[in-house]
Amino acid sequence: MDMRRIITMVGIAAFLSTTAYADTDVKKEIIDRCKVQMGSYGSAMVKACVDQDLSAVAEIKQIPDEHKKTVARCMKQMRQYGFAMVKACADQDIEADKALEEY
Repeated sequence: MDMRRIITMVGIAAFLSTTAYADTDVKKEIIDRCKVQMGSYGSAMVKACVDQDLSAVAEIKQIPDEHKKTVARCMKQMRQYGFAMVKACADQDIEADKALEEY
């Protein structure tokens, strides 16, 4: 293997491990929050909370870049309540922006 290929492979591995680490941190954050907020209702409710937030995180990542400011604001304001709330905030604001443009 030539040196460029080795450097490229090391770079890709580093990027993927950073992404996996970030995903692990988000998962841990979600699980911890759901346990605190929903733990008194039983394991099924904690699991439902975790599943909902993991789904919301995946959907938030799909929001187009043109709405980055909205997502960032919603993340700052609503993250403590979970990613489902962040997504709801972003979705509602994006829809409201579209409606306001039509007035």
